Amino acid sequence: MTDPDRLSALDASFLALDTPTAPLHVGWTMRFGGGTPALAQLRSHLEARLHLVPRFRRRVVRPALGLGPSCWEDAPGFTIDAHVHAISAPAPGGAAELRDVAGALLSSPLSPDQPLWRVFLVDGLAESGFALVGQAHHALVDGIAAVQVALLLFGPEPSGGAPEPWRPARPGRGMLPAAPPVPAARRWAERPLSSAQGAVSGSTHLGLELARTLRHARPGPLRDAAAALEALAQRGPSTSLQASLTHRREVAYAQAGIDGVRAAGRRHGATVNDVLLTACSLALAKALQRRGELPAGLKVLIPVNVRGDAPPGALGNRISMVSVELPVAERDPIAALRQVRDRTRALKAVDAAGPLDVLSRAADRLPAPAQRTLARALAAASDYAMVVSNVPGPPVTLELLGRPLRALYPSVPLPAGRGLSIGCISYTGRLHVGLTADAEVVPDLADVARDVEAAFDVLRVEAPVAPTPWRARARRRRSANAPRSFSGGVT
Repeated sequence: MTDPDRLSALDASFLALDTPTAPLHVGWTMRFGGGTPALAQLRSHLEARLHLVPRFRRRVVRPALGLGPSCWEDAPGFTIDAHVHAISAPAPGGAAELRDVAGALLSSPLSPDQPLWRVFLVDGLAESGFALVGQAHHALVDGIAAVQVALLLFGPEPSGGAPEPWRPARPGRGMLPAAPPVPAARRWAERPLSSAQGAVSGSTHLGLELARTLRHARPGPLRDAAAALEALAQRGPSTSLQASLTHRREVAYAQAGIDGVRAAGRRHGATVNDVLLTACSLALAKALQRRGELPAGLKVLIPVNVRGDAPPGALGNRISMVSVELPVAERDPIAALRQVRDRTRALKAVDAAGPLDVLSRAADRLPAPAQRTLARALAAASDYAMVVSNVPGPPVTLELLGRPLRALYPSVPLPAGRGLSIGCISYTGRLHVGLTADAEVVPDLADVARDVEAAFDVLRVEAPVAPTPWRARARRRRSANAPRSFSGGVT
């Protein structure tokens, strides 16, 4: 019997946290050059490569009564036609119309009884070329996995010839019981499920209780996770961006040349990600000002890749999280960049992402009901304003049926209680930033995107870093020894 393709605890948590106003699917908008391919041609191209990503033909099957682990099983009757569609942008087919189309498509949740992805071919654009707007549930891919899938589906033709005709495997392949829970979390996980779920709603009680439980574990990674949980639960300033009002999504896009961003970072000992976070901070400061708000800081959640050397096409999630407070009250762009740099350095120095990764992998050994309780408890306990994600893009230029990919904008899902997310991916020498928002919470999303681009420009052209102390002393000595110049005379 083939081993079951089980969802990890982290994968399953994204399904457990779905709500009607917060469907947790990842999205993307891809702009291609060249003529629009026929829908049948696109379907045939993708179907010929699905053997490289088997879960794209699988659906999630949950056990009876929810007492065992969920698994990926081949979807009976799978057809590519149900997942690849075509749509035309309304006239005049400009950038605004494409954003409207993408927002409308990403507002629609995926069917839970089908493979959790779909793609729309968008034609009718005023500029040359066409677009693909796609979505996949976060249970299926994280940001790094999404890039790997793009390389497989849209990159060079794979070697090995045509795949064998696909036939779904027999349903019910080995639904194995979960492994026993890890000792440090056993007492917490074995609480009655009904009382645990009741406590989660609208409170941080369970997340903090879990942190206290882990503090009594033996010294090691699980005890370290307690401190990480308490850091996530620490209250930050609340803003009007922290709301879920509707399932309707708006998207907007921004770009910046990566060489200029790298140069801006190097001048101040900062990374590309530090510059991105600072640009977001400056833009969000303006968005909050428009709302009459001026918090001292804005706590954001940053996904961290812990995938390691997973093979191409390995789906699922291998991410951890860290939180950073953006200095939105700081108006000096360089001072803001240095503050962000120092905060991210401190997180890296203590491997802040490590403990939560350990906790996530330990959760794989919990019973499925306890996994769901844990996911909801952590979501209720975590306090942050939004997610900012940055992933490295494909290292080569991608093509689809001979048409080059020109731009790639990610769409990061909005967890419940958050009205805005920002995702960034590098590709062909540029950073492509995708902003996704609850349409009612952030009606000025296009303004926020413009402010992000403007912030990149400001950081790129700002004056170089101040001289080191020894250079400053040398300049003062030269100035003191130089002949003085007087107005109206010659030295």
